[in-house]
Amino acid sequence: MSVFGKQIASGAFWAAAETWGRQVSMFAVFVVLARHLGPEAFGLAALAMVVPNILAAPVTRGLPDAIIQRAEIDPIHLDSAFWLLVATGVTISAAIWISAGTIAAAFDQPQLEALVRWTSAIVAIQAFNVVPAALLKRELSFRLFAVRTLTGSVCGGTLGVGMAIAGFGVWSLIWMQLTKATIETTVILFGSSWKPGFRFSYARVRELFGFAGPLVLQTLWNLGNDELPKIVLGAFLGPSAVGIYALARRPLDLLVEFLLWPLMAITMPTVSRIQAQPDKINSFFNTTVRVAGIIGFPAFFGFAAIAPVAVPFIFGQHWSVGVVAVQILMVLGIQRTVDGICAYTILALGRSGLLLKLNMIYTVLAIVLIAGGVQVSFGWAIAGLVASNVVLLPIFLVQIQRIAHIDVLRPLVIFPRLALASTLMFAVVSAWLRGAPASAPPSLVLGGGILIGAAVYAAASFVLVRPDLLNARNFVIGLRAR
Repeated sequence: MSVFGKQIASGAFWAAAETWGRQVSMFAVFVVLARHLGPEAFGLAALAMVVPNILAAPVTRGLPDAIIQRAEIDPIHLDSAFWLLVATGVTISAAIWISAGTIAAAFDQPQLEALVRWTSAIVAIQAFNVVPAALLKRELSFRLFAVRTLTGSVCGGTLGVGMAIAGFGVWSLIWMQLTKATIETTVILFGSSWKPGFRFSYARVRELFGFAGPLVLQTLWNLGNDELPKIVLGAFLGPSAVGIYALARRPLDLLVEFLLWPLMAITMPTVSRIQAQPDKINSFFNTTVRVAGIIGFPAFFGFAAIAPVAVPFIFGQHWSVGVVAVQILMVLGIQRTVDGICAYTILALGRSGLLLKLNMIYTVLAIVLIAGGVQVSFGWAIAGLVASNVVLLPIFLVQIQRIAHIDVLRPLVIFPRLALASTLMFAVVSAWLRGAPASAPPSLVLGGGILIGAAVYAAASFVLVRPDLLNARNFVIGLRAR
């Protein structure tokens, strides 16, 4: 294997370790917190993070991505970016702190004012680690990220659980996030071999902004889109609806990051390194999308099938109202097997402006469909969210084929057979759950459903997808050889 191939393999391994460690630890914490806190507490915490999440974009994206994407980078680029981002982060945090009362009034939730003031500090805290983190990603060195994530998740989660048990309510969620951000930043700063120098060059910053400028605006828009469902639900239905949505997202986010993020994490640095070689990009795209589909379809269909038992069993009976939302959102997981890799490939090729245009289109669709759906019911609002994502996927594929000159349909030929095998699994598992005796322990019903689903999918995929599994393996071997 070439040196670059070893870097890709090592980067994928540590990216997976970081993602899996974070998701497992935080999901365990989330389960404990969900059993001690209700939808309103989760909803208030989610609303308190809306503005900080959006306004963090000029700090966490743009310049860091330009550092990763740029073919050659000088130390003065890094020093200049670091001090500019620290100043920007502190300024944004101060602005959010001052505006906390206005934000609380906009949601008609007076208790949000204090919560927003404390969450505003997260932007400034994150500003100190983005440049050393970008440099590590550029080098495909993800080992320190795994240490950072595990340490931050354990420390923050432990504090959050302790405060929840002690009766601090929503504040346990706020202080968990603050502690996690502080620990993660400390680990990156002191663990990275790079240290900022006391110098600044406006000219070097301008060089980075050619790529970073459009990306910052695109990310702002994208983060606004991510928070849009919370804003609409909070405005029309209140904090409890936001809390239910936040819980319904957890299984989706867990599966996406656990299964798909390791592939997405290496896409941008890998394609950036081979951006002048369309054949290699084509092979890489074909391989990653196929692998994403192979592991994603059974996971998302499978969790949708067991959700009626899994959600109340894991989070508590008071969260049963979120079952339908969990099932609907699993459709987004299927889409992520394609559009996530597409997005990072487009970024690696320096076309961040295109993502901004697509996000603008999505905003219009989401406002119309989510706001229209919420007039009917909470479930219809979630369905509107999913629909506004799905209708954009064909445009995504057309654009990446035009830009990268790759065959985007080549990896998708496997998807109909994956869908057939997954649908069969869903039907059999659903029948098992409906037919299980009412007196049977939920753990037994859930375990049986998982085992039956795995057996059905394995048999169906052996019949329907076996040649494609072998082809995917050969593509991976060929990519490593080159």
